[in-house]
Amino acid sequence: MTRMRAKARHYSIVVVDIERFGSRTNPVQQWLRDRLYELVDEALDETGVDRAAAPPPSDRGDGFFWLLPGDVDKVDLTGRFVGLLHDKLRAHSMTSNAEGAMRLRVALHSGDVAWDGRGWQGEELNTACRLVDLPALRAVLTEAVRAQVALAVTGDWYRRVIQQDYPEVERAAFRRVPFDAKEIRGESAWIRVPGYDTPPGTPPPDESDGDGPDDLGPRQPGGPTAQGEQPIGVYIDVKGPVAGPVGGDLTVQGDFRVDQSSGRDRDDLDRSR
Repeated sequence: MTRMRAKARHYSIVVVDIERFGSRTNPVQQWLRDRLYELVDEALDETGVDRAAAPPPSDRGDGFFWLLPGDVDKVDLTGRFVGLLHDKLRAHSMTSNAEGAMRLRVALHSGDVAWDGRGWQGEELNTACRLVDLPALRAVLTEAVRAQVALAVTGDWYRRVIQQDYPEVERAAFRRVPFDAKEIRGESAWIRVPGYDTPPGTPPPDESDGDGPDDLGPRQPGGPTAQGEQPIGVYIDVKGPVAGPVGGDLTVQGDFRVDQSSGRDRDDLDRSR
């Protein structure tokens, strides 16, 4: 008998994981799990996320993932939801001892996920779950002693949400890190820690292959060399028997003139003569 194909739907995927969960006693773990569900639920409510059409969260022991409808506003999830969750965890920690305090790693991604009758499956879900366990994210949260949350998003989420420069998401506070995990190779993730200008322990933009807030991807040949700069068009007109270096490795013979008007081609220069 042929099994029917599981039909996928598009979701925003939220994964949360409690730091140092396995080091707690069983009663404390149970209490933390109860509080985690309460706090995430409250933060989503206050963000205005409608979960009526969403499946219930799926437990992972030390956390869970929640598949939210694909039309949920991703800017709200990245900015307001994470901020509210951070504040609620801080309030929780103020009334708890060190054993009962709770800090979270949070991952955001989106894509097609299917229910196969036994559970949820799909490449995008795997990616989100790999992301929340990223060693770089763990290390950042360890160093960010003032924070309650460390957030990681995939490169796709970054391009479609953070890179659009909405003020709610604090684009300048994100830094890129390598995302290599099992079947994932050569990808990048982006990390942010609420309350920090940059995530502790991550390299500054000029040491991390252009991963600063203004990085829009590889520069194209002939394109701008930096934000706000335009390429310089250079046209050399040889006229006579003079030889000498012009600059760099370029040497010419004859009289010459150099026009540095941005973007002007040879026809424009000829017409101006």
